[in-house]
Amino acid sequence: MDTPSSPPLTDEERRELVWLRAENAFLRVQRDVLTRIATGYAHDVEVFLGRRSTDALHP
Repeated sequence: MDTPSSPPLTDEERRELVWLRAENAFLRVQRDVLTRIATGYAHDVEVFLGRRSTDALHP
């Protein structure tokens, strides 16, 4: 990723880059898991509310 005009990364900068990439990957996984949970919860609420309104129509 270094361009010819930029100085090379120091060892500390390389370690930080590795750590940030790992953290970024971890955060993406967390986001995906939370998205799936929220989607499932929203679907469950929709089903529950749909059943309640259907029950009200057919006593």
